[in-house]
Parts: sequence; structure tokens; C-alpha cells
Amino acid sequence: MSKLTDQSRVDPLQRSKSCLLPSMVDDPRYPADSIRYIYALHNHPYGSSLTENDIQFIVSEGLVHGFESETKDGRLRLSVVAFFSRSASEPSCDGFHQYIPLTGQMLKWTRADTSWRCEQTGSVRWSDSDDRNFTVQKLSRPCDRSNTP
Repeated sequence: MSKLTDQSRVDPLQRSKSCLLPSMVDDPRYPADSIRYIYALHNHPYGSSLTENDIQFIVSEGLVHGFESETKDGRLRLSVVAFFSRSASEPSCDGFHQYIPLTGQMLKWTRADTSWRCEQTGSVRWSDSDDRNFTVQKLSRPCDRSNTP
């Protein structure tokens, strides 16, 4: 997605720079209301979990565009996904963190041989109606069967 945007945000301490995903995409091949986020994908080095900015971004997009989209394969829930690698010297896609605003679930998916293992690592609880304040209840339990990558 970083190749789709020229917008960026610099960390106030100058530790990092991140790309800002656009809220709207103008593609003349499709009607404007047919383009929707299903997943907002990015990377997090070294396995760090989703940030407050990640959570607030995907909720703000859901408020504008909806938290579910109808696809040829059925309804999909909007999520933000952050891929990670466990090794800085030999990076690979070892897994990803996922936040699903509609359910409040924070999940961690990791490779388990030829399949994926899912763990629910948290639950987001919003404390006000302006979608700015929330807390994350830390958890560590297997995902229920309804979650699939």
C-alpha cells in the first residue's frame, strides 16, 4: 500500500516515518462507491503489536465506508493487518497482527508448519462516542472457529 500514497507522517521523535493510506481512491475503472477497504495492510518489524494509530485509523475508515463489505465470496469484515518477522537478519513473514473493529478482537496469526495458528491477544473497548478513547484488555486464548485469515 505504501506505493499507493505520497502522504506520510513523521514520528515527533524522528524515530520513524509511516505512510498514510488514502481514505478515498479515484479509479476511473470503477464507480466511486464500489471501492472499499477490506484490509489495511502494513508491516511491523520484529513482531510489535498494533498501535493506537492503527486502531484509530481503521475505525475512522469503517465509520466512513462501513465495517463490512459484500464480496463474491460473501461478507467480509474490515480489519487492519500488520505483518511481522521474528528475525531482523533474515526477515520473512512469520505472522501478522489483526484488529477487527466490528468484533473488537485483536488477533495474532503465526505460521505453524504448513498452516496458520490464531491466538486472541486482546479485546478493544471504546469508552466514548467520539471514537478516540479506548482501552485494550490483554488476553491470551485460542481464536474461535469463525476467524479465518
